[in-house]
Amino acid sequence: MARNLFVTMDASRLGRHLRLLAYPRLRELPSAQWPEILGQARAAAFDLTERVAIVAGIALTTYLLQSLGDDTEGLLAHYLTQFVLALPLLSILVGPLLLRRTRRGLDLEMARRYGGDRCTSTARTPNRSQAQSEHGQ
Repeated sequence: MARNLFVTMDASRLGRHLRLLAYPRLRELPSAQWPEILGQARAAAFDLTERVAIVAGIALTTYLLQSLGDDTEGLLAHYLTQFVLALPLLSILVGPLLLRRTRRGLDLEMARRYGGDRCTSTARTPNRSQAQSEHGQ
């Protein structure tokens, strides 16, 4: 029981670190807000560059897997092999575009919520003199 709890805690800690690695802007928010803001960030529309690159990635994957050869004796095995090989190819070719869209959506959502420039966090984070004047120091 204690071992399962330890594995669960390590998995959640690993998930937290991976989210921070993928989305560094999350450091600016309390972790309780992460699921909500990431859900809204993932709902952002793809821009033209992302759409074209996704179509190109799918087309390249299709082309590469088409040249596997014609296996008429095991059609089901052929399709299963293509599917298994398509997963890592699409992850490599299209995955970064999904990450880019979510990061862009995260920037837009944080700018919408907290105002300021969506490219930097300086508009939301008060500098030292502003913080001291607010506290009367």
